[in-house]
Amino acid sequence: MYLHKSILIACTVFLFQSVSFSQTGKEILQKMDNNRKYSFMEYSSTMEIHIGDEVRTKTMKAKALTKSGRKAFVEFVNTEDQGTKYLMLDNNLWIYFPDENDVVKISGHMLKEGMMGSDVSYEDALASDELSDKYDVSVLSDEKINDHLCYVLQLDAKVKDVPYQKRKMWVDKESYVSLKEEMYAKSGKLLKESNVIEMKKVDGRNVPVKVQMVNKLRKNSKTIFTMTDIVFDKAIPEEVFTMRYLQR
Repeated sequence: MYLHKSILIACTVFLFQSVSFSQTGKEILQKMDNNRKYSFMEYSSTMEIHIGDEVRTKTMKAKALTKSGRKAFVEFVNTEDQGTKYLMLDNNLWIYFPDENDVVKISGHMLKEGMMGSDVSYEDALASDELSDKYDVSVLSDEKINDHLCYVLQLDAKVKDVPYQKRKMWVDKESYVSLKEEMYAKSGKLLKESNVIEMKKVDGRNVPVKVQMVNKLRKNSKTIFTMTDIVFDKAIPEEVFTMRYLQR
């Protein structure tokens, strides 16, 4: 009786392990990409920047498309930053400052600076979602995060033009959303950590609508990014993603 139970338990554990690692890292990344694919996207968002006891709140409206290249247009609507706009075209980023009526292209060392003083850098915003093009990936183990069983992935850069040489992801097995991520420098130093606080189903997609980013190089600092009023695949005029529209 006990022998049969032991054999059954052993077989169950073996089967569970076999199923857990039946997918390769590339297959998992592909499913993550499939969940995030869209032609057009529109949303409102809030960025809470916590520095010590101080909290700065930025609100914005954003439009994005991937139909003809990666494009995004963001306009800040909170009183302090009202009229400030971002235009992203693939790997290029421009900011319009209304007080000076001036456009500045963000490049070089400026890309590592935090957007509006947040823990999210311009480099983070420009990073491509196609991780498999820039990283080799391996499945390390299975772990639970807040009752979500996750694949633990390790990503190692195979090209030079990446903000992080190594990344570690905890990818939910059901939604294929990365619930937690650690970003490392080439030296192995932990630079940043992100955690999904809330996830929702929007038009059949699993969307992380509330995410916390912590810059490990800054003391007592974190940024919480929240998305609302999300609309997918609503046609957006191409003229929105132009320098003329940026300066209107």
